[in-house]
Amino acid sequence: MSDRPMSEEEAGPTLLRWEMLTKRRFDELDRAETVVLVTCSPLEVHGPHLPLGADALQGQGLLRRMLPHLPERHRKRTFLELPYVYAATDTLPHAGSLFFQPQTTVAVLTDLGRSLAAQGFRNVLVSNFHGSPRHFLAIEKACDRVTRERGIRMVCVFSVLVSRLTGGGSELYETLGDLPGVERENLRGDTHGGLVETSQLLALHPEWIERDYAGLPRRTVDIWLGERGEKPPAIERGKPAGVLAMVKAFQAALRFFRAETYAGAPGAASPELGERILDTLSRHGATAVAEILDGKLPPDQWHSPLWSKRFLFTHPLMVRFFNRVLRIPDGIYS
Repeated sequence: MSDRPMSEEEAGPTLLRWEMLTKRRFDELDRAETVVLVTCSPLEVHGPHLPLGADALQGQGLLRRMLPHLPERHRKRTFLELPYVYAATDTLPHAGSLFFQPQTTVAVLTDLGRSLAAQGFRNVLVSNFHGSPRHFLAIEKACDRVTRERGIRMVCVFSVLVSRLTGGGSELYETLGDLPGVERENLRGDTHGGLVETSQLLALHPEWIERDYAGLPRRTVDIWLGERGEKPPAIERGKPAGVLAMVKAFQAALRFFRAETYAGAPGAASPELGERILDTLSRHGATAVAEILDGKLPPDQWHSPLWSKRFLFTHPLMVRFFNRVLRIPDGIYS
């Protein structure tokens, strides 16, 4: 082992955890230059094999993995990580999942952003790995509100990546399909607790995964509907669907997930593939974050392709309407 001191690049960015700081250490921070990191993802059932915090753990993992890929001018910053927020909607209808209304997510993150702005923080990055439009649009709405009100940058990184990598869909077929160790067919319908999420968690937290995951068969909404002689909703891959098509797809998914707890091929997962996926997504994320911190990516490009339809997904009246259409009693799964 060499005795020479590590360079700043080798040492990596400074990552601190909010809850572990003393008052003295907190007061030493240059808040205008510090970047606050927060993940907002649910506690939710992800198959019989993954931890209930899967989405939050992946959101945090991606944020942390992005930091070494940032340009050197940003690696010199201090990154301050908050505990994750689990106020999220449209979780799987199984015991162990916690359900919140979209307006709750908006309120929590708006209050958080305002508090951070009042203390002098100028950059807040919100991560997520939960693909419900009602959830990530709620995050976007809070970020947009705080950014406009307080003149800071509060951004849902997940939404930027959805725009760049999936075109509004929930699958990563095009982005990850050519990675070594991936059979492209296994990415079709892989939306929850399947190949991608199991692989990432094998790389991030293998100690929390049930070891019989390799024996789980591939299950998807389309396969399940086909077994019942039903046609899947007509949604073109890689493009945002119309509202009616999304409602039909959500209804089909909700029926599926009342019977199943994952969608995809967890049996094909591996920690090596998880590392490749995390590296790919974190590099894309670092590119977007650098553009945001440099002021090169304007606020009107911080959104997912569904941003123009946010009223339909996040307004309390529309939320209640869709809860009835989707047969979610009072928005709470029983």
